[in-house]
Amino acid sequence: MTAKLVMQFRSGNNVTVEPEREKLTPRERETMVCLARGESNKEIARNLDVAESTIKIHVQNILKKLNLSSRVQIAVYAVEHGMDK
Repeated sequence: MTAKLVMQFRSGNNVTVEPEREKLTPRERETMVCLARGESNKEIARNLDVAESTIKIHVQNILKKLNLSSRVQIAVYAVEHGMDK
């Protein structure tokens, strides 16, 4: 894994270390999948059968755990890491 990170660093890619991704809860991962599909908080809440405020908390947790700054970055991260399926 170290060689992979070095290669990505050398190529200029902004890399989030895999162990950070491992810190995500299953519900946070589901939220990321929904964001990658372009769903709103309201749609995600309905699909996952939780309150919309819970989704907002999941999004904030994801941003913090993966050191991202926007919902768009979450969606891109999910697609780049094959989580959008």
